[in-house]
Amino acid sequence: MSRVRAMQTDFRTTVAQSSPVEAARLAIWRLFEQGYVDEDMATAGLLAVDLGTRRTRREATPRRHARTGHSLPFRHARAA
Repeated sequence: MSRVRAMQTDFRTTVAQSSPVEAARLAIWRLFEQGYVDEDMATAGLLAVDLGTRRTRREATPRRHARTGHSLPFRHARAA
């Protein structure tokens, strides 16, 4: 293995250890490099990871009610 290649692998491994998303991307890339998955399968895997991270981000942001502007879900005050 060339020195540059070894440095890239070390960097990727370090980044992957700090983030599950990057670990998934790295795993897909390694499977592709080793010939276990073809280009279409690797692309589909990477797109699935991206979709999952987008859903997570979208669900983490508070949504607003269209008419009132209140954050959802909100509770109506109950009459006593």
